[in-house]
Amino acid sequence: MAYHPFRNLGLKFLSTCIAAMLWLVVAGERVVERVLRAPVEFQNLPSGLELVGNLPDTVEVRLRGSSGALSRMSAGDLSAVLDLRTARPGRRLFHVTPTQVTVPYGIEVVQVGPSTITMEFETSGVRMVPVEPDIEGRPAAGFEVTKVTSDPQTVEVAGPESALKRLDAAMTEPVTVTDETRSVREVVTIGVQDASLRLTTPRTAVVTVTISPRRP
Repeated sequence: MAYHPFRNLGLKFLSTCIAAMLWLVVAGERVVERVLRAPVEFQNLPSGLELVGNLPDTVEVRLRGSSGALSRMSAGDLSAVLDLRTARPGRRLFHVTPTQVTVPYGIEVVQVGPSTITMEFETSGVRMVPVEPDIEGRPAAGFEVTKVTSDPQTVEVAGPESALKRLDAAMTEPVTVTDETRSVREVVTIGVQDASLRLTTPRTAVVTVTISPRRP
């Protein structure tokens, strides 16, 4: 089939106009700078180590790009990733460079602040501790709590060794006995108050509160 340079001339002209308009729109956008907060993500924490203390949630990132691209950015488009594979027990310093910040294509990371983050690491451990049910309220007049049991009686807790040494017991959700005249039996969640600690396996407990007539 012979080539005809003027075939579909209208469509060719239209596509050329659209391309030119798009170029004008992009070229006409101003290059601006904007400061945003980027969430900090931790990767490759060595096994047997725990992060302790106050961890940085975000860093301040100065970005450069077209005004349109920056205005379209959402919270999920930006993050600072720290590689912790070289961590060891004690207080350590980690640099945060522009190359560690993930941004959409066409956006340049100019500066990150702070550029260095201090973090502390401890050896992790495991410990068995008793479960102490949390009992709320008082039975009805003339009655009293005579016995409280938990099944299981102990749970395994993991976390930094220093926090494990301070832990006396795990707690349960409250079991209310207000104005009760009969024994109460509830299934409640077990937890620990220290946020640096955790149960090795999420557990619930069957708490039984024995309520009897008060002895004269």
